[in-house]
Amino acid sequence: MSRNSRQSIGSAAEMPLTMIILFVLGAFPLINLISLGLAYGAIWFISFQCAQSASTQTDFNSCLSAVEKRTAAFNGHGFTNMLKMVPEAGYKNSGCDLFIDAVDFMDASKCTVIGPNKPIAPPIDLTNRFYEIAAHTTYKVNPLIDLKAVPFLATVPALGTPVVLKVKVKRCAEFPQGLTRGPGDGNLPANAAQQSPATSFASPILAEKEAAEPWYRPQIYAEIQASGSNILDHTVVEVPATRAEWTDTGVTVAPGQTVWLDFRADGNWGWNFGTSVAPKNTADGEWEDNTWRSIKKERSGQTFNLIGRVAPMENIITDRGSFNIGTSLYKYKPTSAGKLVLGFNDLTSYDRVKENITSRGFSGFTLDSDVQFREQYEKKMKEYYSLFHRGSVIARIIVTN
Repeated sequence: MSRNSRQSIGSAAEMPLTMIILFVLGAFPLINLISLGLAYGAIWFISFQCAQSASTQTDFNSCLSAVEKRTAAFNGHGFTNMLKMVPEAGYKNSGCDLFIDAVDFMDASKCTVIGPNKPIAPPIDLTNRFYEIAAHTTYKVNPLIDLKAVPFLATVPALGTPVVLKVKVKRCAEFPQGLTRGPGDGNLPANAAQQSPATSFASPILAEKEAAEPWYRPQIYAEIQASGSNILDHTVVEVPATRAEWTDTGVTVAPGQTVWLDFRADGNWGWNFGTSVAPKNTADGEWEDNTWRSIKKERSGQTFNLIGRVAPMENIITDRGSFNIGTSLYKYKPTSAGKLVLGFNDLTSYDRVKENITSRGFSGFTLDSDVQFREQYEKKMKEYYSLFHRGSVIARIIVTN
């Protein structure tokens, strides 16, 4: 056999090894780079989902809950595991932190960033600023095919070592007032109150007319500042007229503090006997006389107004320990400590109903026992609230000391 023939045979035998080396040097890194690109797209997607979901929530606690739910579903998905993605820190180790960008469009030097995962200190400035929810997402991505055994690839990011990818996505907050805090924690006594999320109503609401100024007291924060008081808490809640139960504000108060209350100038509620006519009463309600509505007769006084209560609380229908709230009664000094709750005042006197059931137009009652009568009374009043009340009043609450 000639020397040239032996060289040809030797070269052919080495071809498989050469192909393997070329495949390792070319194909495996390419697969890792493709995997890295997919991982970055996935991280951007979950960051976008978190920002979008958080931006539509009515309070900051709900923003954080939305992030937790979105990231939990994403991190447990098989696609995430396949790409070897591991969340880095973030809210509850989710890989995502929420920031609030307060953008001052009048003076860029006044723009601020709040976070991570912290609400804004009141007040919310809707005149000079807009607010964005920013989802900062961080993941460590391990190589899909680990090449750390290859000497000259062992230290190359995404080939032999992990890569940390960071993505930031912003969405404009749809309910900026709610960014100051969250709703009540729901730890109220059974049947004492129903939780109502702290809600922002930054955009005017059309009722009978569009209000030029959404709040009845637009200068309330200036008034608080002039009084020398310090703001301790702040929230915005909606109190529906159809709810025959207390609405939890999520605010806890104590003696020595002052509760300032303001109302949407275009929020209305009231009593409409089985009709869909728009209600016209504000938080002040109205005064009724002795001549109208058989279900209400023999009672004269203020009704359809906003009332409040500080724990310990009973059922709003039978609880007479409440205090009146209105546009002129906007500063309340608590005499006891506890949760602040609000409600719609259309309470037919429990004692009068018991004294004269027939004149009240109620049927199906029995006086066999106080407990049984109370249960029947509460059931009737809940039906009454649901059927014959319309509208809601939106209140913002600021607690100072």
